[in-house]
Amino acid sequence: METLSALHFRFENFELDRAKRLLLRDGEPVSLNPKAFELLLALVESRGKVLTKDELLERVWPDQIIEEGNLKVHISALRKALGQIGSEHRFIVTIPGRGYSFVADLQTNSRDEIIVEARMHPAFVEENEEPLSYSLPISKQVPPDRSLFSLTSPKTALLTGLSILVLVGAGLGYWFLGPGPVASTSIGSIAVMPFVNEGGNAEVDYLSDGMTESLINSLSRLPGLSVKARSIMFRYKAKDVSPTDIGSDLHVEAVLLGRVVERGEQLTLYLSLVDARTGDQIWGDQYTRKMIDLVALQNEIARDVSRKLRSRLSGAEERNLAKNSTEDAEAYRLYLKGRYYWNKFTPADHLKAIDHFNQAIARDPGYALAYAGLADTYGASATNSWIPSREGYLKAKAAVRKALEIDESLAQAHANLGAMYMFSDFNWNAAEQEYKLAIELDPNYEVTHEVYSYLLSGLGRHDEAIAEAQRARELDPLSASLSDDLALAYNLAGRYDDAIKQNLKTLEIEPDRPDTIWRLGTIYEQKGMYEEAITAYQKAINFSERTSNFLGCLGHAYAASGRTTEAHKILNEMMEMSKQTYVSPYDLAILYTGLGEKEKAIEQLDRAYEEQSGWIINLQVDPFLNPLRDHPRFEKLIDRLGL
Repeated sequence: METLSALHFRFENFELDRAKRLLLRDGEPVSLNPKAFELLLALVESRGKVLTKDELLERVWPDQIIEEGNLKVHISALRKALGQIGSEHRFIVTIPGRGYSFVADLQTNSRDEIIVEARMHPAFVEENEEPLSYSLPISKQVPPDRSLFSLTSPKTALLTGLSILVLVGAGLGYWFLGPGPVASTSIGSIAVMPFVNEGGNAEVDYLSDGMTESLINSLSRLPGLSVKARSIMFRYKAKDVSPTDIGSDLHVEAVLLGRVVERGEQLTLYLSLVDARTGDQIWGDQYTRKMIDLVALQNEIARDVSRKLRSRLSGAEERNLAKNSTEDAEAYRLYLKGRYYWNKFTPADHLKAIDHFNQAIARDPGYALAYAGLADTYGASATNSWIPSREGYLKAKAAVRKALEIDESLAQAHANLGAMYMFSDFNWNAAEQEYKLAIELDPNYEVTHEVYSYLLSGLGRHDEAIAEAQRARELDPLSASLSDDLALAYNLAGRYDDAIKQNLKTLEIEPDRPDTIWRLGTIYEQKGMYEEAITAYQKAINFSERTSNFLGCLGHAYAASGRTTEAHKILNEMMEMSKQTYVSPYDLAILYTGLGEKEKAIEQLDRAYEEQSGWIINLQVDPFLNPLRDHPRFEKLIDRLGL
């Protein structure tokens, strides 16, 4: 079959516009990255024909070396964008051992003809057999019609004239007045406030927080609807702020408020959708369900809220909203608990998060999000030296690969795999490829931009690193951690004054944040402001714990300022600590560098390399290690890292 060269393709409720590079569903744009659009166009143009993987890679990624796994991810993402669920054969079908085929009934609109195809499933079409097609030429000269509806009939002429007047009137009305609102409650932006735990039982916080986060994620799947991120909204938790103030602060049209009451096995949720411009309630409802119906309740809430935001939802949007990675209510509840402890972001809470994610997986071994959560937790704990790095990264890598086996289009999992390649394997090219793929799948997932900035800083590509860190912060301007990361990118680029300004902005968001105060201390050290640095480190420790990263820097500042006795006390403390818990050799290397003991510092860096100790990726750019750069063993270590 020849490839079609039509300008428009129609299938079910979709229209593919080649000229505008646009896919529409029920007249509304569907979000597709450029590569996904090219892939869909290639498949549609060759409808009924099996395109091999090599043919698709050559068409969509010419002159690029792309792994086959990327193609699978884009195919999976396309199926989801089209609302194709599981193994159903509505649009794109995998032909085992051969490639892919587009199989939907298709209408094409070209300049001179309309082609309507009767389609057979590829499984029933021989390899060289063409599906039936019928071309209906549009004549350039239409002979006069003498029927009742001919324009030569007076009756028809009158009807036609009236029709034209109606159409012209409608067109002029549209031209001057614009399209009317889709619905009186049609809304383009919304903020979901953290649901209030009405009973006050702290043990139920995970449920109110988790249901809020799940609803935010569901609504974010609706095209054309701006939904504020969880990290932004949870800044408002337990604060008495009016919907109109939230609307003004966040520039949203509507605010959703919720209250959760748990009584034994019964759960009641009260919802109120408020117009953020006027403070008027648009809609409110009450839901009372049993805990075993938690997954169904979450789907029902997402559907009802979405319908109040839009006049109608397409079938694909309905299915997308209802999409859950599990149908097991208990597995879902355990996942919510895992995320609750993950967000607390302390060593003890991450151990609890690991336990709950594992319990969720035991209930449902096909729960992709639970595996992704497990990978997040092991990876973050390893990078922050809360657990031995090698052990943590191995477990994180196993979990993220399992998540991708189940759902290869999960942007969160690809970002996590990139972090594993970076922190664990020191495979910079593979890490960058995963980050770029994650951004293609979900450009608004701020964590991808965050960890990508770490990679770029470590490679010395500082302008790019700062740009990625800035992009992450644009996506979540109220995130203290993302603000910290922008300061880190400035710091590693040698822009110390910019780094200080950024850290001070972070402290406006979260005044007692230990990580920010510690990072401020590291920048003071680079500027030779040792007393200010020591004060910052001590304050960070007072607000947190005596972790090895804080202690290593404090010892370095003592040594650099000539207070070697205090520096050795810190060193002894870290050695004693290592008998009970994990102490990062990278942190010991920083302290030894401050003391001028270069051989011992290099030994610890060699250990950090062998143990995959998180921030060894900054070996080339960390200003604390500048005194070691002319040491032959340091140069060899740089080579071993591929830097």
